Amino acid sequence: MSKRKARIPRAADAPPVTASSVHAKIDTVRAILDAVHEHVPSDRLAVARSTSSRALARLDLSLSHTTVALAGTTGSGKSSMFNAFTSLDRSPVSALRPTTAEAYACVWGDKDGGELLLDWLGVQPRRRFVRESALDGNDEVGLRGMVLLDLPDVDSIQPSHRAEVDRLLDLVDVVVWVTDPQKYADLVVHDGYLRRLAATRGGFIVALNQTDRLLPTSLPQVAGDLRRLLDDGDLGEVPLVATSATDEVPGPPGAAVARPKATFRTKPGPGPRTGPLAASGVGIAGPSGIRQLRELLEPAVVGRRAVLERLDTDLSYALDELGDMFAGQAPAVSPSVLVEGLIAAQGVKEKITSSVDRYATLSSAGLPEPWPEAIAEAARRRLSELPLALERAGERALAFDRSSGWKRAMGAVLPAVGKKSQEGRDRRLRSEYGRVAEDFVVGPVRSVVSGYSAARAALS
Repeated sequence: MSKRKARIPRAADAPPVTASSVHAKIDTVRAILDAVHEHVPSDRLAVARSTSSRALARLDLSLSHTTVALAGTTGSGKSSMFNAFTSLDRSPVSALRPTTAEAYACVWGDKDGGELLLDWLGVQPRRRFVRESALDGNDEVGLRGMVLLDLPDVDSIQPSHRAEVDRLLDLVDVVVWVTDPQKYADLVVHDGYLRRLAATRGGFIVALNQTDRLLPTSLPQVAGDLRRLLDDGDLGEVPLVATSATDEVPGPPGAAVARPKATFRTKPGPGPRTGPLAASGVGIAGPSGIRQLRELLEPAVVGRRAVLERLDTDLSYALDELGDMFAGQAPAVSPSVLVEGLIAAQGVKEKITSSVDRYATLSSAGLPEPWPEAIAEAARRRLSELPLALERAGERALAFDRSSGWKRAMGAVLPAVGKKSQEGRDRRLRSEYGRVAEDFVVGPVRSVVSGYSAARAALS
């Protein structure tokens, strides 16, 4: 399979994503899958199939809730950040070993819709909590509708923990990758998770946590180094924020801000960067150490955009991957090319095989993988039966001559009659060979080419 391409960001002037537009993309993906699933290896369609199924299931659940997962390595401060957001201290904290075996979840606002969503995510009822009460006033209104999850550590020694992380990362709407000044350059993390996630999904943020451990003068340097690593890894569109779950982010926030208040969907504008970070946190409610992160999350949560934009991005990626298989129009090859080759083969198996292979090659000329292989396989599917079928076709064509002895006698005396009789035999032979070619080679090849063309039409 070809190397995955970097995700193409959504254009700033693109029309807003709606549930209807997402449904339309799901229908397109499914139309393509229906057209080609019999001809293309299942592994080439796995991403598109799982993406469309996941998107359809997510649309059936609450679109008023946005699931946000805190993911990262052991000791990065995910659980501390979860507790800072919720002010509940429900997720156990440890810097030395994994303490989160299963995901914790906290719902802001309406619990009922969030419950169905958490059932789908597979979060156990005993690990669900509700945030926001009358005592909060309007302090938490910016996060109303958020479902925050604290995931197990991605580097846990327990395979079940890592499997649970991978499962949930495929389902949640937004991923906040929490790293720290000690592990932010870990190549295993960058290559194993960050690049894969950012390339194949929308709704992705990187948080440089535990910045309270840095000197004010060190934060721009460390954040700048992490920004460079993200940019070098084709993650230039992923926003970076500085956080501290236990204290304040050091230094004046504006000193390291790259651009004004933005959402995680915003593409950096033209001109030189003034710093590595995507938000300042100025004027945002909540603990000071997580205000930059809240600044990115609140517009997406309140505007209910993150869910649909994530699904739209996922489906666009799936369609982009599928599009690589439909680069050009399928050539139109006359069956007569095959029939003439079969007649010239005169029953020799090697020449029959060569004629079939040539027809398959012409029928797949210019098509991308895996279509040449699919067409060749279809053309050869009944190759072992073809010599006998052609032999019987020849017998049927000659049977008319054997029943018309007077024509042969006349042809021996009158050349014009003999020539006309030979032309008739040639026509009958071509007709009989044409029927065999249609049943054994042309029809199967046409089925594959029709699937290709139908999928290409759906994609366009």
